[in-house]
Amino acid sequence: MNNRIDAIYARQSVDKKDSISIESQIEFCKYELKGGNCKEYKDKGYSGKNTERPQFQQLMRDIESGLVRKVVVYKLDRISRSILDFAKMMDFFQKYEVEFVSSTEKFDTSTPKSSYRQKDFSLLVNNAQVEHNSPSHFDRLYSIALIPKAFAIWAA
Repeated sequence: MNNRIDAIYARQSVDKKDSISIESQIEFCKYELKGGNCKEYKDKGYSGKNTERPQFQQLMRDIESGLVRKVVVYKLDRISRSILDFAKMMDFFQKYEVEFVSSTEKFDTSTPKSSYRQKDFSLLVNNAQVEHNSPSHFDRLYSIALIPKAFAIWAA
């Protein structure tokens, strides 16, 4: 397992002037990796509202095969906008001993005592979901109620 690679995942749903390009996301993540070798997974034209993205699915298969040591993203919402999908992904990463780093939020599971508390984690992921959707009042309350459970799955 010492020959595992670092992976960069980048996603851009549509080209917009205020949207960071996949290329820029990758360069930012490479800086985080301090120039080490890595494999790039790019999903252009796909939403982060679910995990039905070709390169994301390939990344998950590569993790399951034991090829990936660490996944780096530019921002949490590039890999997932769903609280539950994110919690499942973190559980999957933990199962395969894969570290996860979000460059801009400085979320890093590789540190023994990550500086992120449950409240911080919840706010970041919930913000990514709420920014994209305009859920009803009930959906918002339901999502907020699930945050502690989602974090418990990841942290256990």
